[in-house]
Amino acid sequence: MSLRRKLILLHTAFAVFAVGSAVATIYAVRLHVQDAANGFEQLVDQTRLVETLRHDGQMLVVQLHRILDGHAQADESYRARADAFFTRIREVAHFSTDSMNADTWVLIGELGEQMRRASDECLYLALEGGMGDAQTMLADQLEGNLVIALDRRLQTVSERLVGARTESVNQFVSVNTQLLGLATIVGALGVALVAVGAIVVRRWFILPITSLHGATLEFGSGNLDHRVRMASHDELGELGSALNTMASSLRASEIKYRLLFENLRDAVIICNPNGTVVECHDSDTKLLGIDPEDAIGHHLLDAWPLWRVSTWDWQLLVDRVVGEGARVSAVDVEFPIEQRRTKVIDVIAYSVNYGGGHYAAIVLRDVTERKRLQRMVSQSETMEASLNLARGVAHDFKNLLNSAVTTLSLISQMPKAEKTSARAQTALAACRQAASLSRRLLNFASSDQGNPEVFCLSETVDTILSSLDEVFVEDLTIETKCDRPVLIHMDRDQLTQVILNLVRNAREAMPEGGTLTVAAQTRMAADPLAHTAPASHAVLTVTDCGSGMTEETRERLFEPFYSTKPRTGQGARGMGLAAVYAAVRNAGGFIQLESQIDQGTTFQVYLPSGEGLPTKVLSGTSTRSES
Repeated sequence: MSLRRKLILLHTAFAVFAVGSAVATIYAVRLHVQDAANGFEQLVDQTRLVETLRHDGQMLVVQLHRILDGHAQADESYRARADAFFTRIREVAHFSTDSMNADTWVLIGELGEQMRRASDECLYLALEGGMGDAQTMLADQLEGNLVIALDRRLQTVSERLVGARTESVNQFVSVNTQLLGLATIVGALGVALVAVGAIVVRRWFILPITSLHGATLEFGSGNLDHRVRMASHDELGELGSALNTMASSLRASEIKYRLLFENLRDAVIICNPNGTVVECHDSDTKLLGIDPEDAIGHHLLDAWPLWRVSTWDWQLLVDRVVGEGARVSAVDVEFPIEQRRTKVIDVIAYSVNYGGGHYAAIVLRDVTERKRLQRMVSQSETMEASLNLARGVAHDFKNLLNSAVTTLSLISQMPKAEKTSARAQTALAACRQAASLSRRLLNFASSDQGNPEVFCLSETVDTILSSLDEVFVEDLTIETKCDRPVLIHMDRDQLTQVILNLVRNAREAMPEGGTLTVAAQTRMAADPLAHTAPASHAVLTVTDCGSGMTEETRERLFEPFYSTKPRTGQGARGMGLAAVYAAVRNAGGFIQLESQIDQGTTFQVYLPSGEGLPTKVLSGTSTRSES
């Protein structure tokens, strides 16, 4: 049933009750009260008439005495009074009540008629001179008989009328009692109807509206899982269903956007104009460093005290975004995350409408890896340029040296003075040393893969470490972490050169001694500069606890002839790590480096894995055989 029909039905019920009660009351008053009042009034009139008749009858006899005694005249006033008395006597002969039957009133009328004849006869005798007879008739017939009989009859009637009047009063009281009972019943019915109406109104209106109100409060507080329970299917029930549908839609939308918000790779902070955090999300990189629940309700600079020493004025940023509606963005911002540790981030701040007000949304994107890749690309480009330069210099230098060596060899064989021969020998020694340097440059600049084969990296590491000179490993603690055999595919001599150079570099970083850790493992990885799918790599890790490197040193580490150590001899300076880079590049691998001042350095060398390949691969052909 619709709500409109329920309202019409409830209104009709109250209207029917009101009209019925009014009709019943009017009918009861009209039927009982008015009839009782009319009967009582009639009895009062009859009683008054009877008393008047008794009085008038007596007064008529007194007047007749005065006429007979000569004290009055039988004039018109007497006759009019006598006619009025006898007329009323005749009128009462037609009365009838419940207390007396009609015969009583007829008898009274006959007595009145007899009195009229007797009084007329008495007056006649008096006028004719028979005063004595008139006196006798008056005394014997009128006073002694008719007047007494009429008075008795009228007194009896009066008494009966008094009784009837008393009964009428009692009846009137009874009617009042009945009306009071009727009013009580009507009132009780009204109370019952009001109670039923209250129950109906409570069930049809109050409870549904209360439920809807509670639901709106729940939805307003964010509890979108709450549902409206409606017993009816009227308009309020449909409204409850609509609210449930709306809450379900909002919940689904909230879940969708909450999942989007919580799975962002960027850190997001939403704060009010005062800088108080109202919503917070940390990315996978954990830029914020604390749980979002610990930041909500606190000021930005209280939640992250390190931001106070940042180059950014975060409160000014919030003021600009919220107050001016500006969209602020910046790139490559130094962002403190711990004491003496920073990351590079991009910052985007803009205004959002959150909960009906304007708030500031601050998005922090960690671009440390991007900057590292940019440095690697720059370093790779620098290394390629260095390779090209070294290749050209070495080729030209080799040609010049060949010419010089040939000329000096001819000079040394010609007959000459001892002094000239000695100088020629010295020049040849210098040329041979320069030729060695040229070969190093050619080896660095060449793209020769050597003779790649499949062998065990961990065994090679153990062999090289166990063959190190005792003086070299003095004050060093060497740890190896090679849990299982790790197969590698590259040239053995080039791998040996890589390991020795990395170990030598780690030893020089720890002049006072320390711990050198060498590990070998297999890992899925992709060259960050090659944009290829992840593949299986053999990873050689060399870690020291030495002095570490600065940012500038890390960027130039693999450049030929670059070194942070002072020159102590005439050997090739700064070619060790350049040779490592060239060997790893020729093998098809890549290097990742991590270093911090006073905390040490870690080289991770990713080399092609030999898993699934034959244990020997012939260089320069596609034919492979097992040995």
